[in-house]
Amino acid sequence: MTFHYKTTLAAIALAVGAGPLAAEDFPSKPIELIVPYGAGGLTDAFARAIARAAEAELPNEEKIVVVNKPGGGATIGLTAAVNAEPDGHTVVFLTASPLVIQPLYGKTQYTTDDFQAISRFYDIPSSINVRADSEIQTYEQWLEWVKANPGDFTYGTSGGTGSGGHISAEELAGELGVELRHIPFEGSAQLTTSIMGGQIEGTNQLPDLHRGGEIRPIVFVTPTKPADAVYDNIPTTRDLGLDAEVIFFSGIVGDKDIPAERVAILDDAFRAAMESPEVQDLFTKYQLTPDYAGPEEFGQIIDNAVARNEATMKRLGLIE
Repeated sequence: MTFHYKTTLAAIALAVGAGPLAAEDFPSKPIELIVPYGAGGLTDAFARAIARAAEAELPNEEKIVVVNKPGGGATIGLTAAVNAEPDGHTVVFLTASPLVIQPLYGKTQYTTDDFQAISRFYDIPSSINVRADSEIQTYEQWLEWVKANPGDFTYGTSGGTGSGGHISAEELAGELGVELRHIPFEGSAQLTTSIMGGQIEGTNQLPDLHRGGEIRPIVFVTPTKPADAVYDNIPTTRDLGLDAEVIFFSGIVGDKDIPAERVAILDDAFRAAMESPEVQDLFTKYQLTPDYAGPEEFGQIIDNAVARNEATMKRLGLIE
């Protein structure tokens, strides 16, 4: 994945007030921030909050207009972005799957390389979970159980077969040498109902103990956990010395041909917006840990995710 980010050049030109970068009038119209999901929920709420805060950080007092374009597993919104003029006035707020998984199937109208990273804000924690009243209380007990009962641990994900939740759970199973049985669901509400009703043994999703729920994590497959102290004693795969790990990032990307100086302006505005009270309140409400990354670092995170997903998907026979 190639990124066209020249931080030093852009910073120098803007600082000295000379040359084509300083003379450029950007943004010259409202920024369209595509959210490839329906209205409501964490991603949409965060996109709207960060957009409002970033407006005050942009030159020319231009607005940022959030436009929901759901459908196609979030690929419709990304397709619209890659087909827009690559002038920096159209960008996308997304989570990982439509960028680092869906293009690997070869059925999207874009590839990962059609985009460049701008700003990452946070990662969504996810864990292998059981019901709070399960006889399995710890990771060690879970591992012993799944080794003794191959294929009997049924776990659900809300993204279906080949989703990020499915792939990350199977990457862990492959490293541990155990067999799990995946049950796909269409949404998180149905998934939660099924584990609470005993139709499945577990899930791979964000647990809900910090909200007073009854879904308890055994091990986090992400390096981040919700900030609540209730999770302090729950290990991550990294804590256990395992290689299996996934980053479900949330952030902003844009067309690969957006000029570097415009990427820098956008990144500066969104990074500053993370400090706004409204955005900070969302971090607290959802127990998320802010984890900013700029274009270069975010781009490497995307590259790493694609490589890991591709290897696991080939092992599962999802792609050739």
